[in-house]
Amino acid sequence: MEMNCSTVNSLHLKPSLAFVLPSKSNGIILNNGRLRFRELWKHSMSQATKAFIKDGALRINGREALLSVPENVVVKPSSNESLFLGAVSPEASSRHVFKLGVVKDFKLLSLFRFKIWWMIPRIGRSGSDIPTETQLLLLEAKVNGDGSPQATKPLPFYILFLPVLDGQFRSSLQGNSSNELEFCIESGRDQPYRSCSYK
Repeated sequence: MEMNCSTVNSLHLKPSLAFVLPSKSNGIILNNGRLRFRELWKHSMSQATKAFIKDGALRINGREALLSVPENVVVKPSSNESLFLGAVSPEASSRHVFKLGVVKDFKLLSLFRFKIWWMIPRIGRSGSDIPTETQLLLLEAKVNGDGSPQATKPLPFYILFLPVLDGQFRSSLQGNSSNELEFCIESGRDQPYRSCSYK
């Protein structure tokens, strides 16, 4: 069964966009009630590359995003910038909890449901800092300009995990005490859905 329950996306910006960088040397110009600056700042972010699993690690932009990835985790590319991360289960069930791999040495931000109608953020540095019912997980990774993690001045790039619906299942992310990222999928029913995923 392949369940596309989580998207990893390396954020990027269009090269044609320019952003204003406010500083004292730029000077401020008021034009029709709008603030304007004399200089424009062009952003600089690393290019997204295809993600893949190699030697038990999910790699994105040359950086290991997840370590100790289990054999039942599968990757399905969606585009050059994103992919679906799923897992295979040998048994039918109305609820599965899959381990995706170990998360450590990242700054992370998670948005999680602590009440059925309310979400709050939490920050951390490892998989054990990811609460249950996480609906969005953002990891900050650093690499230098040529894509290697050993950098004199590393550039940040971001990895976004979004749990998505898959057929009759809803999904969420969670961490455990072993710093593993897990995703939980459930139908909310007692009976298993045999038709929903076995190939």
